[in-house]
Amino acid sequence: MLVDGTAPSPARQAAELAVVPRVVGPHARLGVVWAGLTVVALVAGPVALAVLLAPAAAAASHQAARSWRRRPRRAAPPVAAAGAGVLPLAALAGPLAVAVAAAALAAALMAAALAARSERTAADPVLTGAVALFPGLAAAGPVLLRRDGLVAALVLLAYAAVYDTGAYVVGTGAARAWEATVAGMFSIGAVTLAVAAVLVPPFRGASPWALGALAAVLAPLGPLAGSALLGDRRARAPALRRLDSLLLLGPLWSLAAVLVLQ
Repeated sequence: MLVDGTAPSPARQAAELAVVPRVVGPHARLGVVWAGLTVVALVAGPVALAVLLAPAAAAASHQAARSWRRRPRRAAPPVAAAGAGVLPLAALAGPLAVAVAAAALAAALMAAALAARSERTAADPVLTGAVALFPGLAAAGPVLLRRDGLVAALVLLAYAAVYDTGAYVVGTGAARAWEATVAGMFSIGAVTLAVAAVLVPPFRGASPWALGALAAVLAPLGPLAGSALLGDRRARAPALRRLDSLLLLGPLWSLAAVLVLQ
């Protein structure tokens, strides 16, 4: 957006994408319920975790796609939801299956776009792919880690949970949006300290600090990415907001953890 002929600064753009915690509604209680379900599914195994995260990813993508319905560019909510929901289930078969599922989704979207290129109401394949892939990969990351054991997946989801908690508690009523971000990053630092002290192995040497620093960078960027996926920033997207700290943290941290720990 241009104001007086000049582009907004990166700080202004980040402020527009920042998530302001809402105090109306049972957000804290729902967060506790979600955390409890996630812990149970995580301990139960990769199948239970995928069964929990797949519908959450599908709902997040559907909500994001619907937020574009009043914009010139439109996404296809059913397609986005189906694509996002398949990815964490594909993760049960490994990273190659996730890549194949993502490639199949991209190919299907391009084929549909070519078939409907003359229709003004046709969904944008790039936009639909984005709102499907980000939540889908966010949910696929923990499932991929859980296939190889409990510890790394537990640390990943702990990072997301403590970031969300710190940002919500401090960000509620804060005068500046960055206060919530800093609180969430310090919460990640506390978990990293515990990981370095207790979870040895698999975390050895500098690995907990490197992965903790990566989490502290990626987790705050997730909510900004979630806002960018919404055509209407005021649209209600509770499922997307439940996963938003994992949008970048989930796939990228999982990849880094596999490379560093193995």
